[in-house]
Amino acid sequence: MIALPKSILLILCQLLLIASASFSQETGYTRTDDALIIYPDTTISNGVRAVKLQVIADNIIRVTASAEKIFPQAKSLAVINTGAATPEWQLQQGDFKNAVVLKTKRIVAVINLETGRIVYGDPAKGMILAEQDGGRKLQPTILEGEKTYSIYQGFQTTSDDAWYGLGQHQDGLMNYKGYQVFLFQNNTEVAVPFLISRKNYGILWDNNSLTKAGDTRNYQELSQLKLFSKNNEAGWLTATYYNDRNKPGEILMQKAESDIKYEFLNDSKLNLPADFKPATGMIVWEGSLASGVTGTHKVRLTYGGYMKVWINGNQVLDRWRQSWNPGSAILDIAFEKDKKVPIKIEWIPDGGESYTSFKWLGPTGNKEQNSFGFSSEAGKLEDYYFIYGKNMDEVIGGYRTLTGKATLLPIWAFGFWQSRERYKTQDEILNTV
Repeated sequence: MIALPKSILLILCQLLLIASASFSQETGYTRTDDALIIYPDTTISNGVRAVKLQVIADNIIRVTASAEKIFPQAKSLAVINTGAATPEWQLQQGDFKNAVVLKTKRIVAVINLETGRIVYGDPAKGMILAEQDGGRKLQPTILEGEKTYSIYQGFQTTSDDAWYGLGQHQDGLMNYKGYQVFLFQNNTEVAVPFLISRKNYGILWDNNSLTKAGDTRNYQELSQLKLFSKNNEAGWLTATYYNDRNKPGEILMQKAESDIKYEFLNDSKLNLPADFKPATGMIVWEGSLASGVTGTHKVRLTYGGYMKVWINGNQVLDRWRQSWNPGSAILDIAFEKDKKVPIKIEWIPDGGESYTSFKWLGPTGNKEQNSFGFSSEAGKLEDYYFIYGKNMDEVIGGYRTLTGKATLLPIWAFGFWQSRERYKTQDEILNTV
């Protein structure tokens, strides 16, 4: 038997504490020149039949998982370096029947042979990051008439962790721990599926479909909370419509509303009252919210135009965005079970086609507060890269190794930059110049 260092033994113990005591004869592994392939027990692996760990560099491991024992070929749109030269690495089993240890100069990866779960560690420091137990899921689905898989991978870390990166987004957040990031391309929204941690690791999630990162639960509609009108009637908020925002005493109408859903093109045209004039008007929702669960709820508002929010009589939001390019905001609201929280929402649309919505996520348990995941709508297989470094700069260097160098602009292109939606005439362009 191979004698393993104490730090690796600690990681093994952390993994095996939650592992099954039995060992299926169907499980096993294969070693190639650059990779370790695990064949987990399909009765407990959430549809996964093979997990591959490919050593890209001393500090980079690529993980792919397939619903078959083969790995479908999928060309990456992001990664250009998939490991031309394989660094030295070792495979150890030691005294543990249902786990193996993959070791490079910088990373120790302990893999449960039954579940395919991976725990990453530093040879000197112990555990860095762990996949969640049962956190890898490949679910068959059909999108646009094609057979594919919805893919999820969850990770478990510690309470002192923090997560950054993931591109350019408009929620006003820097540390995404406990929040959700929706990765899609839009004006002012840039999707970069690379998460970096203050603990000096990174995850590059290589999937081209719509993806949620962080807290991947589905947002709930306003109506899924307990609602009360400003007259304390259960089931809705009081919506007051004004056609002249400068004359709040002149009310067009009041009505009961249980959802605020003007998210997409034509929603406001189709669903706002026909007599309401968005170009000059205003809507105010008033009443109270309550939840059957105690804890901090995260409310996500989108808005085109002016949006103001008061909670318990205190103004907590005052924002404006042009209607063609709506903004978003995250509010944390502390609820006590079934206790009413007064709320007032004031929306002044910016023109005829404006947007607004109200959605929320309930609190998570203690374990979930120290976890994050990636959830993609479609893919042939799971594909991600674990990158480790002595500092964040080394982690970003690993990302650069995988995706290539960013070409600098020529010197003559640097200087005055400006942004404008559009120019409508030649005269406008010439006058600007």
